[in-house]
Amino acid sequence: MPGHTADHPRVEPTEIPAPSGWDDPFTGIGGPDLWRRLLVGEVARSARYQRPLTVVCLEAYGVDELAERLGPEVGRQVLRGTAQALLRASRSSDTCARIGPSRFGVVLVETDEVMAVNFVERVRDALPRTLPDSIDGVRLGFGWASPRGSESADALVTRASTRLVVELLGGGG
Repeated sequence: MPGHTADHPRVEPTEIPAPSGWDDPFTGIGGPDLWRRLLVGEVARSARYQRPLTVVCLEAYGVDELAERLGPEVGRQVLRGTAQALLRASRSSDTCARIGPSRFGVVLVETDEVMAVNFVERVRDALPRTLPDSIDGVRLGFGWASPRGSESADALVTRASTRLVVELLGGGG
């Protein structure tokens, strides 16, 4: 490759790039723009028609450190495996997206918080089958929330993210 010689080999970055745009080719699921558009629309629909909706956030905490220790491909495998577990557990009416370097979001339409807990448990069950064996140091945290009254999409995601952080700090995941 131009610019890379035996004295200056190409170094593969260990940092996992943040997603951008409508889809995330890195994991094969939606990107943050898709997530944002659908989230805002579904929160408005839920408020207007009084329909159940739950947002789930999942964080794979420690992926960057794992990639530094074992190589970037292991970090990529964790993110791809997490995306696959989300897709397997979701319905075609749900939207899965990677919304941060190691954060995923799912919009579960026609789903209350009790049903969302069932979704989270299905994902937890699917994760061991989709992740590499050597993920020591990676903790998976989940947070979920359903809209309250005319709560904004941002407030909804903030509540789900707070629950996620509490779970990670409490050792869950």
